[in-house]
Amino acid sequence: MSSDKHFLDEQGMTELARKSIEVLRQEGASPMELRRLEALLKEGNVGEAFIMSSLLRTIIGEISPEASQKKLLLVYRGLEDICQSLVELSRNLFDIDAWQHYRDSGFDSFESYCEGALGIPATKIQGLMLVKDQRLPRPKKAGPGEFFAWLYKIVEILAPAKAS
Repeated sequence: MSSDKHFLDEQGMTELARKSIEVLRQEGASPMELRRLEALLKEGNVGEAFIMSSLLRTIIGEISPEASQKKLLLVYRGLEDICQSLVELSRNLFDIDAWQHYRDSGFDSFESYCEGALGIPATKIQGLMLVKDQRLPRPKKAGPGEFFAWLYKIVEILAPAKAS
């Protein structure tokens, strides 16, 4: 390591590059690529060898069978978060503090607040008012099927409000 703890010296970079190449070897990278990376190290192109080996590791990771599984899991977790946020938004719109804010702002109802303060016609907010009563699948317990079914039900509820 160099005296500045944020940078590696050439020896440190060489070690990182070697470790990265070894991981590639274990992951089954082509022997030709491994020889090319080792040749870069021998020639003193440590940075290039490290960058190329890291890039190859990323590519191998992206095309592995587990990568698509991980991406599906990320999509599923995102869907779960969206569903939770939609329900939370709907419930928060009817919170006592929110109603107090509507009244303090000079509006006598939620619909008049939507029209006057937010510029949203009351007919479009009616569907959102119904979302708060829809039972959400249990987070981390329900599968993607339950969340998609719930989401489609909510879309059906909101669709008439959108058409208005």
